[in-house]
Amino acid sequence: MHSHLLFAALASIARASPTQGARGCREVQIPVTVSVPRFHITTSVHDNWDATALSFNLTRRDFGSAEFPLPISGVTPGPVESNYTVGATVCGHGGPTLVLTHGIIESKLYWQPNLSDAGEYSFIDAAVAAGYTVLSYDRIGVGSSSKVNSLIDAQFQVETAVLDSLINYAQTKLGSTKVALVGHSYGAYISAASAAQSPVDALVLTGFSGTFDFFGPFVAGAGFRVARIQDPGRWGELDAGWLISADLYAETYAYFAEPFFEHRVAEWSYGVASEPFAVGELPSLLNTTIVYGDITAPVLLLQGQYDVSACGGNCAGVLEEVMTKLTGARVVERVDDLPAG
Repeated sequence: MHSHLLFAALASIARASPTQGARGCREVQIPVTVSVPRFHITTSVHDNWDATALSFNLTRRDFGSAEFPLPISGVTPGPVESNYTVGATVCGHGGPTLVLTHGIIESKLYWQPNLSDAGEYSFIDAAVAAGYTVLSYDRIGVGSSSKVNSLIDAQFQVETAVLDSLINYAQTKLGSTKVALVGHSYGAYISAASAAQSPVDALVLTGFSGTFDFFGPFVAGAGFRVARIQDPGRWGELDAGWLISADLYAETYAYFAEPFFEHRVAEWSYGVASEPFAVGELPSLLNTTIVYGDITAPVLLLQGQYDVSACGGNCAGVLEEVMTKLTGARVVERVDDLPAG
């Protein structure tokens, strides 16, 4: 969580001139309506045996090939309309605004940890202190947002449409003069897809490489389990297609790199901030083409050197390929040697 470096880099690339405003944060419930086609996902999970089988299938060498294709049988003939409520934290009132989208096995607490002595880890605190308004939200199905079906609702294109609605909310309800998207991991892909189809002023992608070539170790190491079985008190209301990491050490493998983190942060992340992800999210992401060339905003790629899911634990040089795809961006900058997972 290199929040201060991320903030400084964003300020440089967005070329915004933030004004000081109210720094109070407030919790809001934002109604959104989305209307997009849905994929027919053909896999399902009922118990931890199924979760283990899914992990095996996702990490097979031939997964996604003609011989072993994605578990998608087709798409609805037209858009499907749904209404959701997005739980968000809004800090500030208008002006340049950052919309933050977290990754899988995360919640909006990723951006503003509530553990003790967390100041150096809070991106939101750094951004608000400089005068930016910040909107961070729980993705649908997660945390304070609507609980949704893991196969039908929790799909990549649906979540991209939700972010599109939040951009509109920032512009029309918060009085935002500029909007920058900041995404981490899966949230970075959502942010990139949204920036390719919605006009924004800057885009920051963290925990992101633009390739899924190295996703196998992340899936295998996380040891996914059914969330409502793993912790019925926290996730008993979710259907069985919502998955979480097997334990603290599996999650540490997936998101941290020794010796570049505090163990107390990993313990807090696992025990407090972690939230499940849906079975429908990864196949729908893999079946979606993000047209990176349609992104016109300035782009910053910010990457931990030892990120497992983005680049298999060694990110040196991995971002070069996706940078060549960002042909429409006014500026593209990268930092790929941060000492972090």
